Amino acid sequence: MSNEPSLTLDLDTDLAKLAILEEAVDQMLAPVADIQDAEATRYNIWLSIHELCVNIIKHAYGGESGPVTVIFTREGDGRTLVIRTYDRGKHTFNLDAWAPPDLSDPPIHGLGIFLIRQLMDEVDYLPDGQGSRWRL
Repeated sequence: MSNEPSLTLDLDTDLAKLAILEEAVDQMLAPVADIQDAEATRYNIWLSIHELCVNIIKHAYGGESGPVTVIFTREGDGRTLVIRTYDRGKHTFNLDAWAPPDLSDPPIHGLGIFLIRQLMDEVDYLPDGQGSRWRL
């Protein structure tokens, strides 16, 4: 990995390989000076992309193997990190039908999208007929 403003990871549906996401987030944030609450920001970004990739593996692919591409890009003045994912999973997600969980009785599972939406400035999703694209 390098200090470039863009980094592409080609992963597969092996959950154990998601450990590389933490290193990628660290690499992308390293050149950015004066990040407010740097450790919390780093953790929030890592948690969001990790949760998204777990959801892609478990739900979009539903136990089948396949590729997951994650592209990290620093944009604008280099202080905006955009993360895009691409997958070819057969099962798409209906983000419009998604509802936040009842936090007075939180579920054991199913908090991933809620966490991602709470932690990221923007969350966009586009199923494209051959898989899905996410933009955080």
